[in-house]
Amino acid sequence: MTAATDDAGAFDGAHIESEGASPIARYHYEPTADGFAPTCPINVVFPLADAEIGLDGVMAVLETAGWTRYVEEYARYAWDRTQDAYVHQHATAAESALGLHGRLHVRCWELEGVVSMQAHEDTPVRPTHGITTYVGARETIEAIYDAAGWRVTPRALDLANGDAVDHDGLASLVRPPAPDRGQWQEGPRERAA
Repeated sequence: MTAATDDAGAFDGAHIESEGASPIARYHYEPTADGFAPTCPINVVFPLADAEIGLDGVMAVLETAGWTRYVEEYARYAWDRTQDAYVHQHATAAESALGLHGRLHVRCWELEGVVSMQAHEDTPVRPTHGITTYVGARETIEAIYDAAGWRVTPRALDLANGDAVDHDGLASLVRPPAPDRGQWQEGPRERAA
């Protein structure tokens, strides 16, 4: 990984070409007879190592936006370099539980203080389930978190995983809202009489 980290512990300008190079997952995987195979690219990253918020806080934003955490879906995995193993998704959310007519859908992993999110838009279930867009889903996630006051840097990371549908290999960085600096100022000022 060639990345400069800022005071928030983010990976601005990173170019990550392997799963073990950083705590950021590059793909989510499905189990196969021979192990695991990549199925979808990670496209949103939340650097939270220095934040007072974790995966639950990330998911709370989606719940506030009307998404559900109770989702009918396939089990997916991501590489966890600290365990040297593929781990089941830590959280999931979607616009609807079933997605019969299509839906926006995310899966997340929190690894070493970084949440890696795979965001996509599903096609309707019939005739065949598939994915219509990664870029459109990433942009929707950016808009949801921006509206909630989070700091969004679109297309900030090159995860070298741009080999599916319309995905360009880039992931956006989303940081929690900046701490309220006002809390560190002096108390209320007295009114002049």
